Amino acid sequence: MHIYIENEIPMSAKELWQTMHTPEFDAFVAKEYGLSGYIELERLVSDNMLKRRVRIVSTIDRNFMIQSLARKILGQDKLIYEEIQEKCLDRYEMCWRIIPPVFPEKFDAYGTLRLIPEGRNRCIRVREGMIQVRLPGVDGLMKMIAAVQSEKTKDRFPQVVEKWKSQTWKLQKPVIPSAAALSAVSEMPISFASRILP
Repeated sequence: MHIYIENEIPMSAKELWQTMHTPEFDAFVAKEYGLSGYIELERLVSDNMLKRRVRIVSTIDRNFMIQSLARKILGQDKLIYEEIQEKCLDRYEMCWRIIPPVFPEKFDAYGTLRLIPEGRNRCIRVREGMIQVRLPGVDGLMKMIAAVQSEKTKDRFPQVVEKWKSQTWKLQKPVIPSAAALSAVSEMPISFASRILP
């Protein structure tokens, strides 16, 4: 099964690449996606590569049939898996690979994530990959889960980035004194003003 998700993101490629895979952004995205957990287990940085191992806990879509099948195979209706991420620090590309909770020798999910610059304030985010399951009867379920999860999140990331920008901008926004406050300061007696100046 081939996966291809392309989104226009309201942030420059450079800024987004610097923002992604930081603890603050990880926590923000996990909350926005409603993940039960997004835990960085390992982090290694070299000259031009960031390698991470992340554990992700996600509730499977509420579709009853999918949940029932998932309980039979996974033993629960939560999807817990690990993702290996190898992020290039000298270009906008990251390789990813999923390690499933069961049948790792029968399951392959891997691909790339790329950012394509589109001017000063926008970029295109492309997530592409393959999912292969070599288990009779399970192949269809895993593809169904992947399709449902991808459909749920494909248009969500641009909204998450927009919300992140809005919230971080508010935190960084400088406090600008009102005209009345500036006027009051300018009319202060010099003797008083001199006492509060360094």
